[in-house]
Amino acid sequence: MIKERIPISGDLKSKVKQLMEYAGWYEGRSVDISIAEQYYADHGVPMMKTTQRFYRKYFGLCCEWYLAQKKLKWAADFEFALFPYLVNGIKNHLEEAYFRDMSGCELAEIEQAAGQKCQPIGHIGYYYPAEVWISEYGKLYAKYEYQDEIECFPDVFALIERDLRQCNFDSAAMKTVEALDGKI
Repeated sequence: MIKERIPISGDLKSKVKQLMEYAGWYEGRSVDISIAEQYYADHGVPMMKTTQRFYRKYFGLCCEWYLAQKKLKWAADFEFALFPYLVNGIKNHLEEAYFRDMSGCELAEIEQAAGQKCQPIGHIGYYYPAEVWISEYGKLYAKYEYQDEIECFPDVFALIERDLRQCNFDSAAMKTVEALDGKI
């Protein structure tokens, strides 16, 4: 489902909070994550407690955000895609390979940088979304295809702020995760 374009204003921190609220997030949000827990279990990766907490807050938020991009028939300029994608074709055909790589060969590199156990959660970001992992202490680790460094964020809001700091936008339209419409 497409959510119509609304105005977004204020400083970057305020804009990110407005975007997250429009995407479906609210303070104290806690949704059923059994679909995601089953996905992880089916892949032999039981969810860590921090992953479960993250998913309860953010699973099922709008997955495609149109910020500077005004044409909804084009690709969204921001993705909020958590495993399992279930969604509107966002890298759907590559999901298994992404999850396998992010749980396998790339995980060791992330855990070495973090110094603790981590799990993949998906792709979040503007134009070239980061591959994102969560640590057992709740920090997010992002790897971008265009840089060698792994970045660490205290929360998803900080990650989104980093990605949008160069983006000029004053409104947003979004697409929901159609498979979850009316279910969470």
